[in-house]
Amino acid sequence: MKRTKRTHNPTRRRVLILCEGQTEKNYFQAIKEDPEYKQQLLAVHPQVVVAKNPSPDQIVQEASYRARKAREEGNAYDKIWVVFDHDHQPQRFAAYEHALRQGFGIGFSAIAFESWYLLPFERSARAYESAEALLDALAKHYPSYQKARQNDFAYLKGKLQQALSNAAWLKDQVAAAEKHTTNCNPWTDVDLLVLELIES
Repeated sequence: MKRTKRTHNPTRRRVLILCEGQTEKNYFQAIKEDPEYKQQLLAVHPQVVVAKNPSPDQIVQEASYRARKAREEGNAYDKIWVVFDHDHQPQRFAAYEHALRQGFGIGFSAIAFESWYLLPFERSARAYESAEALLDALAKHYPSYQKARQNDFAYLKGKLQQALSNAAWLKDQVAAAEKHTTNCNPWTDVDLLVLELIES
């Protein structure tokens, strides 16, 4: 059954999106500020963990702290998402499992967040060994791309349905019962977060 956008939402869901970098935060902030979605997303809060190079476990720990603090203040979040990359980070598996236990949504990307930016242009299951290699591939389609320096959502919005379709296809190609999500490459769950935002 096709889900339809709610026209009456007097109690907007309070959502925290905790990101490891400014690129991710800017993307979700741009969705929040997009004229098509801004009224329904007033209670969505994309934020970056304050650390020089936050690790996945730091992001999940910070999300747990903010969840607890918000509950104690009587202003609990309806949903918390943590957004982090593979990027060969050794803590990614433990962080992912911790986030699951906490009931957080997880926007995991491999090898990096820009995997999501490539999907509007390519239906490919090619793995990238590094974020730099992924950025080189992205530059062929999005030559003006600079990390955290432009409105990537606005630029890619016209291809959003293609990105969502390709993300679903990619999961079918890559997922295997014996392989943990954090060991998949390529991969992205950013589509699940985007869908939750635009269909709320």
